[in-house]
Amino acid sequence: MSLIGADIRYTSPEGTTILDGVSITLPKASILAVGGPSGAGKSTLARILSGHTAPSAGTVEVDRQSVLRKGRPRAVQYAPQSPELSTDPRWTVGRILANGGLPQPEILDALGVQTSWVPRLPAELSGGQLQRVSLARLLRPETKYLICDEITAQLDALSQKELWDRLTEICRLREIGLLVISHDITLRHRLAQKTLTLARGRLDNSA
Repeated sequence: MSLIGADIRYTSPEGTTILDGVSITLPKASILAVGGPSGAGKSTLARILSGHTAPSAGTVEVDRQSVLRKGRPRAVQYAPQSPELSTDPRWTVGRILANGGLPQPEILDALGVQTSWVPRLPAELSGGQLQRVSLARLLRPETKYLICDEITAQLDALSQKELWDRLTEICRLREIGLLVISHDITLRHRLAQKTLTLARGRLDNSA
């Protein structure tokens, strides 16, 4: 079972080619990393693979079914760089976590989400704390693949390591396929069995 993007092409509304025939496979229970320069289209690729953006051409299938198929639990989840983009600043942490169903207690515990955060608003948490809340909301029982787009870029080195250690252990135990998008080549090689580079609209094996 895999998340498979085949010959993905994407042209912006302005007519710029962002992705030009990208094919990528993320097997279940594996970790794959993608790097590349700013503006290369990494976030666009992430949003297409998770079903948030439709490609101009090509297909994305999760376990042989289109990721765009309606009426089924979302097996592919997307975590953006800034958790503020996926949380309502007016909602308490408790309401954010409950949106779509409360996360399992073991997920909250594994990510280090504290009960004292529940009545707080997002602005009252640190970036690392809010990222943990955002990830907990995404790690549902139906989640089979998780796409993380520079999720620790704004954290210090110690916070980065702690969050990745917690997250990769959850993915290992639950056999979740993890796609790590990061500028940090050291991080990519530390976490992933394979790392790729996106440049000029195409994917290449990274050194």
